[in-house]
Amino acid sequence: MGSLAVADRSESIVLDQPIFKPRPIRVIVVGAGISGIAFAYKAQFLENVEFVIYEKNADVGGTWLESRYPGCSCDIPAHSYSYPWVGNPNWSKVYVGAEEIWDFYRGEAKKYGVYEHAKFNHRVVGAEWNDAHGRWTVTVEDLKTGEISEDSAEVVLNCAGVLNRWKFPNIEGLQSFQGKLVHTGAYPQDLDLTGKDVAVIGAGSSAIQVIPTIQPIVKSLTTFVRSPTWIAPQFVGRLAPDGRATVYTEETKEKFRNDPAALLQYRREVDHELNSRFPNFYKGSPAQKISRDLVGKHMRERLAGMDPVLREQLIPDFDVGCKRVTPGEGYLEALQQPNVEIVRTSIRSVTPQGVVTTDGKTRAVDVIIAATGYDTSYVPAFPIVGRNGVDLGSRWAKTGAEAYFTCAVPDMPNYFMVVGPNTPISNGSLMPSIEAQLEFALCFIDTIQRQGVQSVTVSTQATAEFNDHKDAIMDTLTFSGNCSSWYKGGSTGGRIVGPWPGSVNHFLESVKNPRFQDFEFVYATPNRFSYLGNGLCLRDITKEELGWYIRA
Repeated sequence: MGSLAVADRSESIVLDQPIFKPRPIRVIVVGAGISGIAFAYKAQFLENVEFVIYEKNADVGGTWLESRYPGCSCDIPAHSYSYPWVGNPNWSKVYVGAEEIWDFYRGEAKKYGVYEHAKFNHRVVGAEWNDAHGRWTVTVEDLKTGEISEDSAEVVLNCAGVLNRWKFPNIEGLQSFQGKLVHTGAYPQDLDLTGKDVAVIGAGSSAIQVIPTIQPIVKSLTTFVRSPTWIAPQFVGRLAPDGRATVYTEETKEKFRNDPAALLQYRREVDHELNSRFPNFYKGSPAQKISRDLVGKHMRERLAGMDPVLREQLIPDFDVGCKRVTPGEGYLEALQQPNVEIVRTSIRSVTPQGVVTTDGKTRAVDVIIAATGYDTSYVPAFPIVGRNGVDLGSRWAKTGAEAYFTCAVPDMPNYFMVVGPNTPISNGSLMPSIEAQLEFALCFIDTIQRQGVQSVTVSTQATAEFNDHKDAIMDTLTFSGNCSSWYKGGSTGGRIVGPWPGSVNHFLESVKNPRFQDFEFVYATPNRFSYLGNGLCLRDITKEELGWYIRA
C-alpha cells in the first residue's frame, strides 16, 4: 500500500472529530438499469453520500427497456430474477416477458428514489481523473438539446453493464437493403410481419426466442445459422409443468403475498436448483457427459421430423456451456415448419432485395431481423482516462478486457464496475452477483469516507495475477471450449471475458471480504491515522450504550 510522504511535524495531524466520521463525498453512477437501480437501494443506507445517475434512455430498465423483440423474455424463472432483498409475489408466470420484468424494476426504482436522482436522456461521453483533487470530471451530453456539461465526483460507478450496445453484423451491403432492416436490440414495436418474407440472421438467444414467435404469422422465414447452439430443456423446468406457459394461480400468488416465509423458501429452492448446474461446466466431468447426453437426446427427439443430415448439423460438437446454453421452447419445432428454411451456408452480402450466400444464391425478403447481439468486448463506450493519462478504452482495445474480480481496474482510481468483465453472467442468476459487486464498491466508498483516503487503485500486479489464475481455471471449464463465442470476443480461442471462473457462490465468497492488500491508497490527510480523531467515538458523544460490550 502507498501513502503520502511523512508529514511535517509542524502540521497538526489530529482532527477534532470522533473516529470514523464520514466525510461527505459524491458518486456518479453511469446507467439506470438493474444495477443502477440496485445502487439507489443501497444508497438509502449510506451516510453523507450524494449521488447522481446518468441514463442515456428516457426511463429506467436498461436492457429490459430497450429489448422488446417478439418473444423477448428471461431464460431463468422470474423468482430468481428479482433482487436478493426483495421478492415479487405477483409474478404472473414462471418465465415472464420483457414488459413484466421492466414493470417490476420500474416499480422498485420508484421505491428507491431513482427518479429523484437520475438524469434521463443524458449520455456520459467522457471521464477524466484529476489526481491533484482526487476527483473525476465527467462529461455528459443532453440527448434532447445536444448541450455538453461537466460534473465531478470522488467516485465513478459504472453500471452500464455489457448488453447495452447492440450492433449490426459486418456484412457487405447490409445498409443498402431496401426492405425493413431491424435489430433485436432496438426492435420497432409497430412492425407488422404478417404475410412477410423474413430473414433472421443469427442463432443465439434472441433468435431462438424470435423465431417461434413470428413463424406462425410470416409468409416465409429464412434463418441463417452460422454455428449451432445447445437448446436445453427449461431451467428449473420441474417447477413449470406447462413449460413457458406455466402461470401462477391466484391462489399461489395470494399464498406468496400472505406468507413471506413460503415465498422465501420457494425463491431459495429455485436458486438452489439453478446453482446446482455449475458442475456441468467442467470439461470431461461426469456431470458434463450427463448434460451433453441429456441435451443432445432432447434436441434429437424434438427434431425427429427433420432430415437426419441437417438435424446432426444443428447439434453442436462442442461441450455444453462453450456457448451460452439457451432453453428454446418451440424453437426446434418452428424450424421444421413448411414456411421455414434453415441456411447453413455463410452470407456473402446483402443486396437491396435480399441476402446472398457464398454459393451465389439470393433469397429475396421483405424484412431482415439481425439477431446478432451486442458489443460484448467490455471496451467502454466513452473515454475513461485515469492516472498518468491512461485511457481504459484504448488499453482494452489492444489487450482485451482485464479487470480485478470484475470490479476494479489498474490506473483507474475510485472507479468501480458492476457487471464488468468475468461477471457470473451465465453461471446462474445474475442478481446476487450484482449485489455482491455493489457491496464491494461500497466497502471502498466507506473507507474513502471514514479513513481519510483520497484515492484507492488496484495494483497492476494483483490484477495480472488474478487474471492468470482466472485463465488457468477457465482451461478446465467448457467456457474455453472449441467454439466461437462472445465469451471470447467472438473468437474460438481468445481469452474468456464472459462468465466467472466458478459458481455463483464461489464468486460471492471471492468478493465478500475485499483484499485491501491488493490496492494502493493515497491519503487526503497529513497522516494516514488522522481519521482516529480526537480520542472519542460517536458513542462517547451520544452516550449511547457505553457498556454495550458486556454480555453473558
